[in-house]
Amino acid sequence: MHLRAVAPRQGVRWFAEGWALFQKRPGMWVALGLIDLLVTVLLYALPYASDLTAVFTVLWTGGMVFAADHCRTTGSVGLADVVRGIRTNFEALFTAAVFGLLIAIVCDLTGDRASSALRLMAFGGATGDLRTALALIAGVLYVTAVVIGAMTLWIAPALIVLNGASAPDALKASFTATWRNASASLVYGLIAVGLLIACVLTLGVATLVVAPLIYLSTYAASLDMFPRGGFLG
Repeated sequence: MHLRAVAPRQGVRWFAEGWALFQKRPGMWVALGLIDLLVTVLLYALPYASDLTAVFTVLWTGGMVFAADHCRTTGSVGLADVVRGIRTNFEALFTAAVFGLLIAIVCDLTGDRASSALRLMAFGGATGDLRTALALIAGVLYVTAVVIGAMTLWIAPALIVLNGASAPDALKASFTATWRNASASLVYGLIAVGLLIACVLTLGVATLVVAPLIYLSTYAASLDMFPRGGFLG
């Protein structure tokens, strides 16, 4: 199977397809969104555990993609489907999750200095001292880690679950797919950012819908760019 090039409008269509799938079992998808939210909040609340959110997200994405595929083919979905998707593909998903953890650690180490770099660029300041140089370098590293992490991890869990890809092949294919379909990915990303802003404005309530919709649209994007029928690394 080879990567398909898609039109920019597909970035919108992926969300439309995800929404159609959400409407088949809205109550259960909201329940799964609640579980996602509660685990994420718990990990952030625990000392030194916030970076484990990256591990959970990769594993949960794999499970949600498996559940989405089950819902599309059978019309039913439940927590057991998510658990089965994770358990069946645990080794590869966990390997990809370790990469996500490394990205999270890099972001943590550079995040504060990246904020300093943004303030320097926005409001000006000394530009010749060592602290300024380190802040700017940290800012570049932070942005690079976020972009590479997002591109590499976006559909990697879906490729592991749906196409039987190994973790290295899935991570590489996710990055390549995002790069070669940059326009559609950008449209998708802008919509996702808008939805995340809605979550903030509703004090997290919208997350119950937005979180499963992100997973379902990721499932749709994976099927569109990598049609079923096997995976060639």
